Amino acid sequence: MSAVSLVLVVVASLAIVLLGLVVLLRLVCIFSPKTNQLLEEKEQQLREKIASDMASIRLLLMDPHIPSTAMGAGKASIRLLLMDLHISSPTMAGEKEQQLREKIAFTTVADEKEQQLREKIASQKTHMANLPTLQSIVDETGFTSPATKARAQLIKELSDDEEQLELLLESKRVAAVIRLQDELHPPQNSEDCPICLETIKHVNSTTIIRFFCCGGWICTQCSNERNARRKAGGSDEMFHGKCPLCREKMTRGDNHKKAKCMALEHSNKGRAWAKSQIGSAYMGGMSGLPLDREKGVQFFKEAADQRDPDGLLELAVAYNIGYTAVLERDESQYLYYLGEAADLGHPRAQRLLALTHDDECNCEKGYLHYITLAASNGDYKAGVSLGHSYIFAQHGLTKSYTLGKHYSDPEKYSTEAEEGNPRAAFNLSISLYHQVDERFEGIIEIPGYSPIPKSLFWARIAMKKGSTETAGIATNLISILENDTKSHCANCRKEAENSSLKRCVRCLGAWYCGKECQVQHWKNGHKFDCIKSK
Repeated sequence: MSAVSLVLVVVASLAIVLLGLVVLLRLVCIFSPKTNQLLEEKEQQLREKIASDMASIRLLLMDPHIPSTAMGAGKASIRLLLMDLHISSPTMAGEKEQQLREKIAFTTVADEKEQQLREKIASQKTHMANLPTLQSIVDETGFTSPATKARAQLIKELSDDEEQLELLLESKRVAAVIRLQDELHPPQNSEDCPICLETIKHVNSTTIIRFFCCGGWICTQCSNERNARRKAGGSDEMFHGKCPLCREKMTRGDNHKKAKCMALEHSNKGRAWAKSQIGSAYMGGMSGLPLDREKGVQFFKEAADQRDPDGLLELAVAYNIGYTAVLERDESQYLYYLGEAADLGHPRAQRLLALTHDDECNCEKGYLHYITLAASNGDYKAGVSLGHSYIFAQHGLTKSYTLGKHYSDPEKYSTEAEEGNPRAAFNLSISLYHQVDERFEGIIEIPGYSPIPKSLFWARIAMKKGSTETAGIATNLISILENDTKSHCANCRKEAENSSLKRCVRCLGAWYCGKECQVQHWKNGHKFDCIKSK
């Protein structure tokens, strides 16, 4: 018998024994409910064995730029590993196989898309190199002529393709960071949302909404969809006021006493997430509980002992702050528990850990790794920080106004920028202005292609709500843009005389010598640039 055959026989025998033990435990469980815990432990051991085998497969997907020949060789190795996985658990192996096939297909499609974009961009640049420059066309025909608009549209189309390529390459970089993290710290608390059945890779308070009645949860996406429907229709069409899992009547958000009692019941049953909730309530004197930081820290420690991501993070924060007669400030303990929470996928912990790499050890690699993870896991503050790094070419990144804008995307961060994160507004104002300034040869007043109104919009928010440094830079940008644009009519380019020009009352970013010019400028394209000023 060959060595390979012998190994397969041993693995198969071991798997049969383990699976037989699980079946036996399930039978015993009928007569002895206490064996539930033992059953769960054995099932967890099987899952860990499969996860260990999958680590070898992840190595094949570490590099996002795997050439097709290497990918083909990797598929052969994957098949051999999947054979071993099928011995242990056919169902799980089938799921993993499907995930791997999807990853391979995604990589192939991404590579093809990248090649197509590069070829298209090269063709566009060759074509445009034979055309007159935008500046020469503007000098000859003016800002609003058909020739100027046609040339500006070509520049926009090229810019859009270049932006797509940048975003595609960034998605590959992010995917590589995530794969590296999964290799070093395989996800340990992944579960499927019971509503949409999507796999939630890291279950914590930022990715799910917990129901206190039964302790179950749904993902934040399903919760947001439910809230949007309620806001639109005024009624709970999805759940009809009942828990979608146990069908108990939902507790109102302002009924803190009932929520506290439910959380205490779950905590008494040893559920880590409930201990984190109760600990937070004691630390802040909230939800009807008295302010008792000693009890709060104790609950955090119990949750952390069970490796609850939220409990680990809260305990880390407690060690970072320190409480007299309760908990001494301990930097080493802070970093330890913060690292544990971060490696369990908690985005806030990942962002805070990134800041420690940046502030204390000046480790650009560590900072970039964890800030990227946090942003990919939906932490908007991490995204804004990453965008800031791209704008100013920090932490080893190449300057990119496209990615600076992407990570401060108005679709994702406009609410936070307006209400609580002026840094996002600052990123947007800088990115929007410089992106057009670079692409359009410094000509930023072509109607329909002007960044001035939107850049001023975000700069004013940053000026009002930002730090002294942020507000100062935003004020300078506002001054530069306004001084350049209010000196002449945006439509006919007539120079101002004794401040006689009238301002667009909607965006406060364009000046006109009269109503006729304002109407004509609006039709020429200002209607696409204008944004209502706050």
